[in-house]
Amino acid sequence: TLAIGKQVCRALEVAHEEGIIHRDVKPQNLLVDPTGFLKVMDFGIARLAQHQSEPGAGLTAAGVVVGTPQYMAPEQLFGDPVDGRADLYSTGAVLFECVTGRPVFEAPSLVALLARHLEDTAPSPHVLNPEVPESLSAIILRALARRPDDRWPSAAELLQALERVQA
Repeated sequence: TLAIGKQVCRALEVAHEEGIIHRDVKPQNLLVDPTGFLKVMDFGIARLAQHQSEPGAGLTAAGVVVGTPQYMAPEQLFGDPVDGRADLYSTGAVLFECVTGRPVFEAPSLVALLARHLEDTAPSPHVLNPEVPESLSAIILRALARRPDDRWPSAAELLQALERVQA
């Protein structure tokens, strides 16, 4: 999980430095080659950060939010402008699933899933899996903060936090 998280952060750091927000970080878009090198794939719905403030920039068609709801940040679910912190939320959701074996939120319908993302606080990975170090659990929970300002400010800072975890 730490190796995956660190490599995703490095890839996002490069993308964000170029002003690109992926907007669909999820396990299906992470390819690990036989040597263990991870590649972040499918930038099909990525956007340049400078265009995020334009009306409808978070949408591909009027009223249609793009991305995979189980991994999307609350602001992205609302169709609000996003920045790199939305990708960090998605990275937190991927890491959460890596250590717990389940998505952050589960619900019987898309509407219920959206409500859980918007209203509920993510459960502690350490509580769900006591083998997860509390330090890693805290890092993941910060990445999954509902408000972007409460998340890691950058992929580089999330990477530094992951590098400090004692496995």
